[in-house]
Amino acid sequence: MKQLIIISITALLLFSCSKNEPPGWQYPDMSKVPAGPSGDSIKFGKELISHTNIHIGPYAENPAKRFAGNNLECGNCHIGAGTQADALGFVGVYLYYPEYSGRVDSVIAIQQRVNECMRRSMNGKPLPLDSYEMKCIVAYYKWISSEVMPQIAKKLDGLPKLQLMYRAADPNLGRTIYNNKCNTCHAENGAGAYTEGRPENGFDIPSVWGIDSYNDGAGMYRLMTAASFIKSKMPYYNANLTDEDAWDVAAYINSKHHPHMANLEKDFPDLKMKPIDCPYPPFADSLSAEQHKYGPYIGVK
Repeated sequence: MKQLIIISITALLLFSCSKNEPPGWQYPDMSKVPAGPSGDSIKFGKELISHTNIHIGPYAENPAKRFAGNNLECGNCHIGAGTQADALGFVGVYLYYPEYSGRVDSVIAIQQRVNECMRRSMNGKPLPLDSYEMKCIVAYYKWISSEVMPQIAKKLDGLPKLQLMYRAADPNLGRTIYNNKCNTCHAENGAGAYTEGRPENGFDIPSVWGIDSYNDGAGMYRLMTAASFIKSKMPYYNANLTDEDAWDVAAYINSKHHPHMANLEKDFPDLKMKPIDCPYPPFADSLSAEQHKYGPYIGVK
């Protein structure tokens, strides 16, 4: 059995390297999706992630399907519809749910995790658990998780961690970097750019703050998440910021207005499970809300 496992892992590593992807990061090509209703569900699940606003956004043709509260796409954060490693990927996610969530201090199903994004990153309302849309998203997660080992997915699904700073992240320094490197795409006011200038068409370049962006309960509103994403992926196709640049730009972006999510004080019932960069009270320590939002975090237990 041990030899079989070693052979399987070796085969996965060789296959992944042939696709110029990190060792073990493996998922089936969409051309292999089977015909019929199950395949249609997988394809529509990817479509929902890639063009969220069209199908369930504020301008969705059917008013009853307007679940997302902004015009972002899930794929704005989950690059390549969740198939890119070290970019909040979905490859393997299906394999480790149900999973404990400190945010609600209980074990949650994958559908509940989807709806956390709907309520926070998409600033909207939950998808009904028995809806066709929810079933399709889960079918897509299952499909792209069918060829990867859970331990590899766990390692590569998130974002690379940045070196912590001994100082607080500085929105003023971040403004200068943003103006030099970011506003060409995301605009000086952080509003991004709509496709053909029309909100109903969704974003060509996503907003990073303002009324059509993620709310203050979203993971991207936390400094560590935002800085890690920025460092890893921005500027797009030419990620070249230093770690300190990424911290400061993240601080600047999240110093700006984001929609407010109600009842944030109910998050993390066990405050010991609350991440240090969660910027809203209550807290389990005596640090200020500003230090939770901007750091520094070195030496904080």
